[in-house]
Amino acid sequence: MSTSMRNAIEQILWPRFCDHVLVFVFASSLYGAVLYNTDWHASYWQAVLGLVILAAIAFYGYITGADQRTALLAIAFIAVVLFACGFLREFSYDGLNYHSAVPLTLDQRNSGLTGTYEIGGMFWAEHYPKAFEFFAYTARVLTSRFNSGKSFTFLLSVPALVCLMEVFRSAGHSVKTAFAAAIACVYSPVALGQITTLYVDAAHYYCWTIFSVQLIFAVANRPYSAIQLGTALALLIGSKMTGAVFAGVSILVVVGVALVEQEKNGFLRRQWKVLAQLAVWSVVAVTTLGYSPYLQNVFAGRHVFYPVLGKDRIDIISSQASPHFLGMNPLHRLLLSYLSIPSNCTSCAAAEPVFAPSMDHLRDAFIALHTADTRFAGFGPFFGAMLVLGVIAALGNKKGASIAKVYLLATLAIVLVHPQSWWARYVPMLYAAPFLSSAAFSNSRKLFHSIIVLALLNSLLAAGSVTGYMVLKQTHYRNTLASVRYTCGQRPLALSASKMNWQFDLRDDNFNIATNGTPSLNGCGVNFDQLMIMKR
Repeated sequence: MSTSMRNAIEQILWPRFCDHVLVFVFASSLYGAVLYNTDWHASYWQAVLGLVILAAIAFYGYITGADQRTALLAIAFIAVVLFACGFLREFSYDGLNYHSAVPLTLDQRNSGLTGTYEIGGMFWAEHYPKAFEFFAYTARVLTSRFNSGKSFTFLLSVPALVCLMEVFRSAGHSVKTAFAAAIACVYSPVALGQITTLYVDAAHYYCWTIFSVQLIFAVANRPYSAIQLGTALALLIGSKMTGAVFAGVSILVVVGVALVEQEKNGFLRRQWKVLAQLAVWSVVAVTTLGYSPYLQNVFAGRHVFYPVLGKDRIDIISSQASPHFLGMNPLHRLLLSYLSIPSNCTSCAAAEPVFAPSMDHLRDAFIALHTADTRFAGFGPFFGAMLVLGVIAALGNKKGASIAKVYLLATLAIVLVHPQSWWARYVPMLYAAPFLSSAAFSNSRKLFHSIIVLALLNSLLAAGSVTGYMVLKQTHYRNTLASVRYTCGQRPLALSASKMNWQFDLRDDNFNIATNGTPSLNGCGVNFDQLMIMKR
């Protein structure tokens, strides 16, 4: 790296850069949430709301004395990521089902075209938290592309990376080593499988990381970002139902450790500002980003976490693996999953981990790594070895590294609390556990470097799998579009009934979608589910 580039990077205030990114993501989610939860569908009210939020962001920048160089870099970074993601297309099932339903619904409402075509996945869209789906709608407003909405994962990855770097730096590692470890943790196979999709698990993990690290710093009386603490908490609660649980576990662990290590007398007096921030931002999260579904469930007399919990809950796990596997105790399931070969399934009701390293299984393992929700060994083929090294590291006698130890404790607490921790997408923070164990307990640099190498190999395989899939799928998609244009000309497309909202992609490619009805009356009939099946 040249001296001039190094100097330019060093002049950037990275904590403030992360503040700007989180403020943008939160403000964008808030804009979509307010429109979704109110009847402000007139363009006048949409403009007023946007101006109010922009004024609030400008006021925030003014009172915090935003550094011009850092602010301009943050704006450029956000713009590049937004527009770059707009050129990708969404091919995942969940992404084209309930994740895309919210921005499509808001677009219909606010453009006055409600009811023009049926949107799939609306039940889950209505009853799941949707902070990032609200963000996706705002991204569509800003760029005119629906697929720009998937940019939230990459945007949030940078603040998470900076936070993890600080954790590893606090344990005595150099900047380069901390950076490499943070890169490996943040861009794990789970994250790489989701970064080109609307899946929210990786972004949810990033929010938890940012929140937990800032909370640890705050309670330990270290410099921290109140903006990152609050906005990450709001996005955490507002994006998945596990968010409130994850936040609660982190708070209990961090405060519990502080009560043991710090003077108990006057603890509340010393920490009242941090506790007040947590209370205020939790209320903001539930009443804005999380109004639907949390408060709506309560007003309807349902469990606050319906449809996941409650007397009328819907079981979404029993069909994801075999009854034999799901009948094991959680720790047994976790070990079997992560010590196996990566594998996915189409008929999952009988799925079990695979251990035989045949050529067919290894080929399928590589292919499985491109998916956003790999069932077994979702962290890659070398994660089992990373776990073993992490256990060995825990036997060390390193002193200090209290930040890494507390963060590791919070990570393990969540993994133990979550009943489906065998599935990597639900506990992406587990991937950092071997790193944290080595940083917290071991003085061996070689051990830490070995974990980094294994993790980067996992990421390299996942990146290769994702890249290969995206190239093939995007090429197939473009060929399909050419065929459809040749067949249909300028007529609107009458899409066949489907659980997948192909209009999310097709409207980015300037196709007009026919209103509900028969193809002969409303346009050119197209079965996109069939057209998008790739032949081997």
